[in-house]
Amino acid sequence: MTKQYLVDTHVLLWAFTDPGKLSREIRSVLEDEKSDIYYSPISLWEISIKHGLGKLLLEGTTPEGFYAELSESFFKCQPLRNESLISSYHLPRHHKDPFDRMLFWEALQNNLVLLSTDAAGDWYKESGLQVIH
Repeated sequence: MTKQYLVDTHVLLWAFTDPGKLSREIRSVLEDEKSDIYYSPISLWEISIKHGLGKLLLEGTTPEGFYAELSESFFKCQPLRNESLISSYHLPRHHKDPFDRMLFWEALQNNLVLLSTDAAGDWYKESGLQVIH
């Protein structure tokens, strides 16, 4: 049976730039051919914003170059639905980062296991979020 996962932005970036930073568990999921691995358009937006602010350096590439490489990979884009955007206020306010909150909400709404480097996702386990660090 295929398992479905959503990667957070750090996992997405490190999968391409420095896989050694990922935990053994996350690397195992990414390498498993029975896994469907999704990324969110929210991550692309976060990468673009942080790169534009100088808070994210993409060694030798641009956000567009990163996206071109991503598009040729096994990662699939999880469609961002209006229903998820408009209902995200239901997520408890344990964490303030809007990018992370939307990724948590997307994983919950689409029954995806979140692959994350951020322990903040653990705060949402009581809401049903499944997280692998």
